[in-house]
Amino acid sequence: MGRKLRQSEHNPSIYFQIFDEDIWLMLDKLMTLPKYAKSRTSLINNALAYGLPKLIEDEFGEKTLNAEPYEQPTEKSAVQISTENDHDEHIAEVVRLLQEIIMNTTISKSLVCSLFNAKSAELKGKPPSAIKFDSGAMRDTPTYMTKYEIDRLNEMDEED
Repeated sequence: MGRKLRQSEHNPSIYFQIFDEDIWLMLDKLMTLPKYAKSRTSLINNALAYGLPKLIEDEFGEKTLNAEPYEQPTEKSAVQISTENDHDEHIAEVVRLLQEIIMNTTISKSLVCSLFNAKSAELKGKPPSAIKFDSGAMRDTPTYMTKYEIDRLNEMDEED
């Protein structure tokens, strides 16, 4: 790594045991990379440099920065910056996904309303009609839920 060892009160050699098979599998996978193929020590030092700051943050709530940067694994961004040509395709994909969410929400809402109406009829002593239930005729939202939904939508519009 080209890092100079500095004098320290700590012995630079530490021996420890790894009992977790999953950790061994991860180490073995990383050892297949050319930069670690000959030096498990280099791999362990990079793993510690990458993970210890996160562990300190999780345990003590302190963010730490390494004085000397190590080669840290980088994550690929989930969102890629697109060119002007891809812009319309990305918007079309977002619109398609939003339409799918709306469709799924509508289906879920309809199913819940049907179950509500069937249970309501049952509690009133009227057996729910299987034909009505299967055909979707019981999908209507109860009046008070329709009013609630309209009120919430209006509130959302007022906030914008």
